[in-house]
Amino acid sequence: MKRFLLACAAVLGLVGCVAIPDAGPVVEGQVDTAEQSSDLVFLAPEPQPGATQEEIVLGFLAAAISPSDDFSIARQYLTDDAAWDPGARIIVRSGAQPEVSLTGETTATAAMAALSEIGPTGALQLAGGDRMLEFGLAQVDGEWRIADAPDGIVLSGLHFSELFKPHTLHWLTPDGARSVPEVRWFERTATTLPARIVDALLAGPSTWLSPAVSTFGAVEASRVGQPRMTGTTMTVTLDIAQVEQLGSGSLEPLAAQLALSLRDVGVGVREVRLQVEGLSGLLASSADAAPIDEGDVDQRPLVLDGGALRSIGGGAPVIEDVGPALAAIGATSFTVGAAGGVAHTGTTAAWIVPGAEPAVISTDAGVVPTVDDSGWVLLQEQGAAQRLVAWRDGVRAELPLPPDSGQIAAMELSRDGTRLAVATSAGGRSAVWALAVVRDADGRPVALGEPYSLPPIEGAATDITWVSPTQVAVLANDEDLAQIAVLGVGGVAEQLPAPGEPVQAIVGGSEGTATLRALSVDGSVLSLRARVWSAAVGLDPVQLIATQQ
Repeated sequence: MKRFLLACAAVLGLVGCVAIPDAGPVVEGQVDTAEQSSDLVFLAPEPQPGATQEEIVLGFLAAAISPSDDFSIARQYLTDDAAWDPGARIIVRSGAQPEVSLTGETTATAAMAALSEIGPTGALQLAGGDRMLEFGLAQVDGEWRIADAPDGIVLSGLHFSELFKPHTLHWLTPDGARSVPEVRWFERTATTLPARIVDALLAGPSTWLSPAVSTFGAVEASRVGQPRMTGTTMTVTLDIAQVEQLGSGSLEPLAAQLALSLRDVGVGVREVRLQVEGLSGLLASSADAAPIDEGDVDQRPLVLDGGALRSIGGGAPVIEDVGPALAAIGATSFTVGAAGGVAHTGTTAAWIVPGAEPAVISTDAGVVPTVDDSGWVLLQEQGAAQRLVAWRDGVRAELPLPPDSGQIAAMELSRDGTRLAVATSAGGRSAVWALAVVRDADGRPVALGEPYSLPPIEGAATDITWVSPTQVAVLANDEDLAQIAVLGVGGVAEQLPAPGEPVQAIVGGSEGTATLRALSVDGSVLSLRARVWSAAVGLDPVQLIATQQ
């Protein structure tokens, strides 16, 4: 039986493994645990007398596992005047050792299979394919050294997962009311991590996401000195560019963004205070900022059960009933937001609100539509595969899809309304993307951003759902075997245990796999407990599980 595999499991799915060198010759090494008790620190070998050009290049690349003292071991492989910026990027390679070839007496190349690339602010892009790095060499006192090195470092997937850790930055929806998280990767170095996160937030969102979000960090603002911790309060000083560009009113919401972004760094940040260099009387606190909605939803499954729409759980009431309308039209899916919900029958999309007849949006909707909290529905009509339709209250607008995006198999909006998760399928294989949803001043979707690639899967995708603000789950079938994978948007990927029975749909909550539900073809509601899918006890077969936005 062909297995459903995450094609890039080696990239980031190894967190928690012991970092054993996976390439290069067997050498005597050390593990330095003095800096941090919870993380391994690797010491790479220094250049050996009489080393060849190839050995010097390989040694330099391998020395990236020792970032301490500004990569002091790696710099021993360089000439004194060589310019090299290790923070420019990280190439995460497969386990195969780079292949070094001499292209001249003093030039060499290193070829490797790249899995992903991380930029200077920690943003990850899947790469794929081979990378070729070029080196210039020179002899120094009879020993070969690197005179010209490409900026950045190269790490295996194994070492990357041990040396780096994901953290979440928080942007805002254009109205400033909701958080939009973005995963970034930083070194596991407690002394520099808060400063790195502050700098990354000031640098702004990634290119693919930036058209859909806002931030209160000024473009030219920068941090002054190191963040200071007093109890559970962190104080950050910015230069005057922050208030010159955005005014003093930007400080409180920026402090709130920073408080959300710094709360998981491990130093107990509960409040962030911002001050501005040269303006001693100006101080803003995240504690005084307006609350930011992080997209939490009721974690109880919402099901259509015998013509009634109700939550499963102790004392759960029947929802203000649209169940009869859903049952009457034969709805197979329902996505509900604050303004109402969109139902789908397999071909027809209809707008459903209590006390009103269903309003038909389209009779040509082949893919389950999705909706945001303000009532904007996104759907794809089978007769127009290269665009989406945005609909609200009878108003329609077209959103062209990126070229060569493929046939959409499933899609769903994030709960903040800024990102559309899309699974495309062709020839039994699937690709998964996230696209920014660009809106006008009134909140109407007007365009889609460039696709951001998520880890690829094997099999034909049939459904997709957000299970947390930074994760989507994908249901796919591979040779009639239903499998579910959870893909991080910029983060790790995980294949879940197979449900062991045919599944027709999946629905996520907002707290990860613990709130993921699967609907079997016989109407059972399945949840994952202790790595085993189990059906809800005492529940008759249901017609659908609703997605709650």
